[in-house]
Amino acid sequence: MEPETILMSDTTAVDRSPVKSGLRFSALDSLRGICACMIVLFHLRSTGVVTNSHLVRNSWMFVDFFFVLSGFVIACGYLERLREGYSVRQFMLLRLGRVYPLHLAVLLLFVVIELAGAMLGTAGLSARAAFSEPRTPAELAGTLALVQIFCGFPSIVWNGPSWSIAAEVWTYLLVALVVRALPGRTAWAATGLALAAFATLALAGAAAWDPATGFAFVRCVLGFSVGVLCWILFSAMGRPRMGTAIATILELVAVASCCALVASGSLPLAAPIVFAGTVLLFAAEQGMVSRLLKLAPFLALGTLSYSIYMVHTLVIARSLDVLSLAGRLLHHPLVETRLGSGGTIKVLVFAPDAMAFAVLGGIVLCSALTYRWIEAPARDLSRALVRQSGRRGSLAAAPDAARDPEALPATATS
Repeated sequence: MEPETILMSDTTAVDRSPVKSGLRFSALDSLRGICACMIVLFHLRSTGVVTNSHLVRNSWMFVDFFFVLSGFVIACGYLERLREGYSVRQFMLLRLGRVYPLHLAVLLLFVVIELAGAMLGTAGLSARAAFSEPRTPAELAGTLALVQIFCGFPSIVWNGPSWSIAAEVWTYLLVALVVRALPGRTAWAATGLALAAFATLALAGAAAWDPATGFAFVRCVLGFSVGVLCWILFSAMGRPRMGTAIATILELVAVASCCALVASGSLPLAAPIVFAGTVLLFAAEQGMVSRLLKLAPFLALGTLSYSIYMVHTLVIARSLDVLSLAGRLLHHPLVETRLGSGGTIKVLVFAPDAMAFAVLGGIVLCSALTYRWIEAPARDLSRALVRQSGRRGSLAAAPDAARDPEALPATATS
């Protein structure tokens, strides 16, 4: 039987056939990779024009795009399964198997560097003693347990991006428990979570955007819940069939809206809503921008995006150390140490924009290695172990290989 199609105009229609779970959204995958690269540039300090643009300096807001996209894709892969009784334990083991191994590997590299600094010295690159503030053993323990956002630490420096991983893991658990408890009221439950999170962040004011606080969890709950609602709407309405011209115009408007919002830096609470519209539009993959995003280089960035996100602060720090030493040898400073709002920072001063993109390129290369040797093998191993435990135990059966939602690659942490 042909899927039911309702014509909306000469160029627009809605495919009313059911949208299957387990889809791969290639354009969204690529957008995730681009957002990861923008966050890399945000964490690079330089005297360059590009890296000091409003868009780059406010790119921290793209983490909220990750949260919305994560809710959308996780709902695509697991929502129906959790409604039907899929084990929360197995779900959480799969999620932890996806995000924790690379988190642990990068954290161990930070520890190795601290130990090397204690034994060999820092060659003048740092005046801080090893394992002293802010990288204390207590903060290390909190990061290992993914509770650092709840511990009241002044900052998160044992791999700073880990705050969002902690927020997502606890959001996974919360949403999974809510779906299991209210399987027939998922949309209402997600709406309630989103509204409660929105109100909490609105009342908190500027403090809500400090990643070293419990508000990081609330922020993730907001974006993730909005993403779940996006999937519910997308799966219920069907994939729209727009003409290429209309779809391209809408995609360009969506991209421009996201960039304008982020560049303004003034309405972070609006970000999940704007990002939600963008996710819905690019999930349809109808326009020329989507076709561009499905080219191999962008898809590669999407595949590597989690590795890019997790390794970038470590690679940035070591790259700046190397450039500092090179500047001393050349008697020409490439990097300057300056006083920033959070203490001393290292700033690229020689060909700053070009050097920033060179560092970004190095991060992508390192990410290819961590994806190949850490991220992908750990993901595959966790799937195999959960499937094996599902066959042995009395829990709900593990997913069939052909329908395994863990094959979905489409968020910063999925």
